Amino acid sequence: MINGIITQENAVDELYARGKVCITAHKEANVDKKYRPYLALFADGTFLIDERAKEDAVLQNLVFEFYKDYPLQQKLDKRYVSVQMLKAVYHRAQDFEWYQPQYDIPTDLGAADRQKLHSFLERVLRRRCLSITTLTTPNWFQFYSPDKEKFALFEGEWLVIAQNSPHIEMLSSNISRLYPQMEMVEVVPQYYVEAIYEKLLYTQPSAREIYIDLCRQKICNLLHISLLEAQEVMQKQVWGWRNLLLLDEQTARSMIYSDFVEKSLAAADESWAQVMANKKEFRIGSFL
Repeated sequence: MINGIITQENAVDELYARGKVCITAHKEANVDKKYRPYLALFADGTFLIDERAKEDAVLQNLVFEFYKDYPLQQKLDKRYVSVQMLKAVYHRAQDFEWYQPQYDIPTDLGAADRQKLHSFLERVLRRRCLSITTLTTPNWFQFYSPDKEKFALFEGEWLVIAQNSPHIEMLSSNISRLYPQMEMVEVVPQYYVEAIYEKLLYTQPSAREIYIDLCRQKICNLLHISLLEAQEVMQKQVWGWRNLLLLDEQTARSMIYSDFVEKSLAAADESWAQVMANKKEFRIGSFL
């Protein structure tokens, strides 16, 4: 608490006080991880919900679906909180033994291996990861971490590649053409790369959030409307909006990759761009 103001850190501390458990993050609760960006349920009945659900019918339906899929026997203390608060809640959950990670990291790691992983993450995450945040070079879409390859590229041209990635040498060589001063190429176990993206979900915009912004901007440009109006158009198309909200990270990264390929083709075909701009009916589903 600073000058009588309750900080987000204080609020998260209170949520986990006296050994309280976050059920939606618990490894034995078997709760679908798709709900995590929008809600968090604690063992004492505290139920945190994305504040956007107050006005967003799609998020309201998602909460209703959660009630239906996971019947609750206790009265819930329902609170609306910010997206940042929900991210902080799950970020803190990682400190507990019962935490179920977004990605499957081996459970049989010894203390030495866990320390090595922790030290590795501390080392690489000091830099901004380019393969999950906004794209910083016109050619980056060529290497935007599609599902078939497991890697992460950081500022300073530090490339981390999973051992089982196909064509490791070719990938490294191709990226080196864009970044001649490649500082380091580090080959690691696959779960190292998965751990990177799990951590980044709570510290940087997720690929899903970035892709939603891309769709919103595309609607602005095509229909010549404001960002706020574009958001309303997206939310009115209930099924398309729902699909956007539930995109998993791998799919979102692939969609960003596809979007930039599409942009490069559209730029070379003004007639196609004009047809798209004059469309009277617009469907978010066309981008999913």
